[in-house]
Amino acid sequence: MKKRVNSSFKMNVVRALLFVTFPLMGMLLFYIANSFQTINEKYVASNQQSVNLYAQSMQKDLEAVDTFVSNLALNDYNYLTLSNTTDPLQAHIASHEIIKQYITAINSYDIAGAFFIYSASNNTYRDIFSNEYSYEAKETIRRYMRALTQGNQNYYNQGWLSLEIDGQYSLFRILGKGDIFAAVMVDFNHIVPEGLIDSDTLIVYGKTDGLPLTNRDLITANEINLKGNLSESYVTGTKNNYLAIGKQIENSELNLIFLIPQTGIFNQFHGMQSVLLILSILALLLVPLSFLVLQRSVLSPMERLIGNIGKGSEDSTQGEYRIREFKQVDEAFVDMKTQINELTIIAYEHEIERQKAELQYLQLQIQPHFYLNCLKSLFGMAQRKKFENIQEMILAISHHLRYNFKDNLQLVPLRQEEEHVMNYIRIQQMGLHVPPVCEWTVDPSLLDFEIPPLSIQSFVENAVKYAMKPHQVLQIQVKIVLLQSEDGNYVDITIQDNGDGFEDDILRDLNGSKRTIYAENHVGVTNVRNRLTILYGEKAMLAFFNTPLGALAEIIIPIDPSPSQEEEPQ
Repeated sequence: MKKRVNSSFKMNVVRALLFVTFPLMGMLLFYIANSFQTINEKYVASNQQSVNLYAQSMQKDLEAVDTFVSNLALNDYNYLTLSNTTDPLQAHIASHEIIKQYITAINSYDIAGAFFIYSASNNTYRDIFSNEYSYEAKETIRRYMRALTQGNQNYYNQGWLSLEIDGQYSLFRILGKGDIFAAVMVDFNHIVPEGLIDSDTLIVYGKTDGLPLTNRDLITANEINLKGNLSESYVTGTKNNYLAIGKQIENSELNLIFLIPQTGIFNQFHGMQSVLLILSILALLLVPLSFLVLQRSVLSPMERLIGNIGKGSEDSTQGEYRIREFKQVDEAFVDMKTQINELTIIAYEHEIERQKAELQYLQLQIQPHFYLNCLKSLFGMAQRKKFENIQEMILAISHHLRYNFKDNLQLVPLRQEEEHVMNYIRIQQMGLHVPPVCEWTVDPSLLDFEIPPLSIQSFVENAVKYAMKPHQVLQIQVKIVLLQSEDGNYVDITIQDNGDGFEDDILRDLNGSKRTIYAENHVGVTNVRNRLTILYGEKAMLAFFNTPLGALAEIIIPIDPSPSQEEEPQ
């Protein structure tokens, strides 16, 4: 028998709501999508027609200018005169007659910006510009044209060329070869359509390889691609915010492209289409609005009620519900939570007592070798009748014992731990012929930072026990610094001695996952590790290394309190 899958009340309500509204939403979305597609197709077709008309008008004007310059280069007597070397007077008269024709042409062809006639063999360079060019602009163009025609290149079959002069592109038709050239320049600013495009449509000229010839700053800023397939429209721009429609101009490397902001497509809704669009949007908005009403009146109170059930804190209060049944259920669960919280507190207190007992057990696991050595030292002092030394040592031992039996959950400041370690060193110095030396380097801001008692003393005691060498002073260095990182601040404690270091198998056991053998022989270090784990969890770290100086133990303790350090419930 197939097992039924349980679903939430909220899911069932949403499913029923969607079952009713989904067909309506689908039809409305289909209508909106179809309307957008239809209007977009009509809008693109309209602009494609405008591009074609504009391209035809531009191509017609270019062909007219091209025909004029071609007839001049092929049939004009004065041009033929300049093509051969002649006397200066004849060259001057011939160029003057050509300039007269150019003046008539520049007034007849609106797109023409300048005409040129250059004859290198007769040292004749004449040109005529339309009125809007400054003297500096004319001189720049003249220098460029003279340099261009000195290359003896045949430009006749190359059609209209787009050339850059002083950072601005213009169209050029250059006819001639050898040392004589006739040319015409068309400025893109002269090609102005009359009533063919909308005001927000941008006209851009580019090469067939995608290089923009006009509006270059806008095209670069918006990352507009001019290399698209001009046989159909395409969307381009950083945010696909332009519709590109274009056509290539014949006999040239020039593309004419209309860039239409995408908002222009949506502005084509008129009349009844706009009304239907607004009604469709309102109908779509009614669905989430209905869900919001249902969410506020039924679903949210139910979710709040279910959330209150999962809360275990005693301070949770009854919620405000508009539906009486929800309020009654909430009151019943509040009473139940109170009882559960009381039982949880009792269990938590038992766990705290268990941890206290475990820490106390760990703290009491102390090897008696230190105290046996102290008794031997006291006996020797008594034999030598050094009673003042005996008194001093007994006081030091009493301080040592009092500190060792502190409450294991009461952390101590670093300055107290330092005093205890130095007291231990004084005891050793009174009982050994070659007393050890312990130096401390502590960040002053960390002197009041609290750590578990005996955290440092255990490692100092191990150094005295295992790193001592005959006739050599044992030097122990304790360094405590602040570590700052992205995941919090830590206190770094290192204890370094000048002994022979750890044996390889002991070092592997200390830093490995299995430490049972070492724990049986070195209870103090194991106790420190276990207490760090109980108090700080995985945030604390204990590691051991061998350095050129000797053995080194490193303790890293987080400054921020861990969950195990939170206060007990009152």
